[in-house]
Amino acid sequence: MDRYQLQHNLFYWYGMAGVFLLGFFTADTYLSEVMGPSGGAAASLEDILDGMVYDSTFLLILVSTLLSVILGQEFSSRTVGLEISAGHSRKSVFVSKAVVYLAAFHFMTFIYPVAGCIREYPRFGIARPGDFFCHALKAFSYSVLLNSAVFLLTICVCCWSKSMKKAVGVTAGTVFVLSLYLGYGMMLGFPVAFLPIYQIRVVVSTPQLWQPEGILVGVVWAGVFFLMAWKIFKKSDFR
Repeated sequence: MDRYQLQHNLFYWYGMAGVFLLGFFTADTYLSEVMGPSGGAAASLEDILDGMVYDSTFLLILVSTLLSVILGQEFSSRTVGLEISAGHSRKSVFVSKAVVYLAAFHFMTFIYPVAGCIREYPRFGIARPGDFFCHALKAFSYSVLLNSAVFLLTICVCCWSKSMKKAVGVTAGTVFVLSLYLGYGMMLGFPVAFLPIYQIRVVVSTPQLWQPEGILVGVVWAGVFFLMAWKIFKKSDFR
């Protein structure tokens, strides 16, 4: 049911189209500065991919806000309560929504760098396809883990507020504040290693496949928000 509802939600597909166009038309901006002023010029399609994943913090604000709009609608319209009243267990409803929404919005974030790579493919080509796709798999795998923290925060807010308007406001504000802290924290030397949105930058800017600190940060944040969301959902009154 969740997958069917999302497939027919125009907000989601408009968002998907918007993210693709954003990635396609901003790809050229990564040619001179791949990962910020110290990143140097792009020399391959891998550099474009890394730069767009590295610079995806602002995208998380947009995507997580859209997630709060769509999932928040289900709470505001009492769709969740109707599913539970129909005999579905709270656990099955919660897990199905978490899985479907996480998968759908991770796919949306992937569209951004994919669109950029499509735009820049005629310029760079792919010299070693195997190496490129292994590199992309690393970037996307860590993105799934670390972005899950932000998306599960959004799901947690939706379960707590049970209102689209409140969920949008709290989600957009929280992710924006975290992004501001990341930007100023990196400039002023504040501790930022605990942030998933910082660890994404570390992963794509270093060649090592195994990134234990990034894995730990992602697992802790995602685990905490998943458990919080489930605890709130389990005790909520949907009547």
